Amino acid sequence: MPAGAVDPRRAGYGRAATAEPAPHDPHPAILSAAMAGRHAEAAEMAAAWERDALRRFGPRSAEAVHWMEVRADLARLAGEPARSCELWLAVAEARLGLRQQPDDRDVEGAVDRAHHQWEQITEPARARALGPTLLALRRRVPGRRPGALEALRRRMHAR
Repeated sequence: MPAGAVDPRRAGYGRAATAEPAPHDPHPAILSAAMAGRHAEAAEMAAAWERDALRRFGPRSAEAVHWMEVRADLARLAGEPARSCELWLAVAEARLGLRQQPDDRDVEGAVDRAHHQWEQITEPARARALGPTLLALRRRVPGRRPGALEALRRRMHAR
């Protein structure tokens, strides 16, 4: 599995990965659609599960955050780095809202993924629009890579 990818075998809402998918685990069907190039279909399936999680558990629930992560990774697979960046930023903010600490691996991972996706954006205006939000979040969540904040600052000034 690529670094930073969401494990498609995760069964249900926030349960640990298993060797076999749960009987009603939507992840394999979503991943299958994405891998077949049916990105809109995969995104809509994940969005439907996210809406269900929002309705059942609320916007700051681990279940809703999980589905945002899935949608962020699907956007990456679809070649939509700006959308993926936006979603990873939302995931990081949501995790912080769940009182996870800035040095929590899941929070750092979300910020690192947002940062990586931001670097892939080819539309200068879109990158400039997302840059300040990413910069503010990177200040709060510096991550484990030395120099990530400074590298982001330099890259923002170059765009």
